Amino acid sequence: MPLKYTLPFFMLGVLSSPLAAAIEMAGVDFQGSGFLTLAAGTILNHAAAQPFGSYHCPCFLSDLAQGGVYQQGGVQWQPDTKLGLQGSAVFSPRFSVTGQIVARGAAGGQLDFEWLYADWKLNDKLTVQVGRKRLPLLYHSESQDVGMMYPWVHLAQQVYGWEIVNYNGLNVLYKDDWGDWSSAMNFFSGEEKVKNSRFWQMYNGLNTRTDSRWSNIIGLDLSLSKDWFDGRVAYIQSDIQNTDLFAADPLAFGVKTPQHIYSASLNADNQQWVVRTEFMYIDRRASYGEDFSQSYSLGYHLGHWLPMISFHNYYQALLAPDALLSEAHSTTSILLRYDISPVSAVKLQFDRWQNKADPAFFTANPNAVTPLGHVDLLTVSYDQVF
Repeated sequence: MPLKYTLPFFMLGVLSSPLAAAIEMAGVDFQGSGFLTLAAGTILNHAAAQPFGSYHCPCFLSDLAQGGVYQQGGVQWQPDTKLGLQGSAVFSPRFSVTGQIVARGAAGGQLDFEWLYADWKLNDKLTVQVGRKRLPLLYHSESQDVGMMYPWVHLAQQVYGWEIVNYNGLNVLYKDDWGDWSSAMNFFSGEEKVKNSRFWQMYNGLNTRTDSRWSNIIGLDLSLSKDWFDGRVAYIQSDIQNTDLFAADPLAFGVKTPQHIYSASLNADNQQWVVRTEFMYIDRRASYGEDFSQSYSLGYHLGHWLPMISFHNYYQALLAPDALLSEAHSTTSILLRYDISPVSAVKLQFDRWQNKADPAFFTANPNAVTPLGHVDLLTVSYDQVF
């Protein structure tokens, strides 16, 4: 079956089957669930389209890691539409294996394994997990594919737009109560390699191939929650490498350099006011410089409705400033979400992406040099878990 038809047929099969169920076989309890986002959006700017690789830009980047791009030329559904299935085989109260596959419109319906790990509960507080998981960079990293878990149609790429989102390795989870506070701590280590990175195609062009590798990943995160407030901090370090497009062997990795990532979030939801904040700082001075990201959101519950306004910002500080490489941009979002039920919602979102670099940030792709913004985008989505 051609790849472009995989996602529609995958959706049809899932929605016509009772997935959210448990089946017991030979003493093993099989559990299944899933999530769905149906989204459509259109660029509101009517300026003449310019070539950017195979895109018609200026464009709006909705999912850098997965190649989700809205471009000029009418309504598009591919960038944010996705369907995911998660299943667990529970062998005992303390041991299980969990896997998750996701089909994305941005990837032409290709099925990707995002999770596959074994889970051992050593006691009520301590759990060891081995396998493939989401890299817990940020507050929504582990749920970034599940639209029901956050207010927006798409997560802000000023904060969530990075080349690596998974890792393969070991995770130790510790949960406890500290007085009135609930806490969760993750200690993790591993590595990840992405072949033909969709992230780097945004910068280098669709006709290029870049492989990315994060090795020697070590990190920890701490989450605290009480009543209507929760906070999170995280630290991750690793070595990073990318293939050199201009080397004699274009698939040879370049120099390995270290990075250090710091992130934090503070969130409140008292059933009336909703506040979301996220901050990230990445120290990559061994290769090019530093990255700074911030996100601020304020909303107010009106029954099943949630109107919200958000501001997301990213800027880069280079060791050797270069007009063709410096990058800075922001997105202002106005959102209206309506919860149809506890497991489904519709969202309407307006985004204004603004280029803040001076001079304007240009892509370094070999086909053209084209500014990424300014861009206005209107999207609507239906989200469901089942």
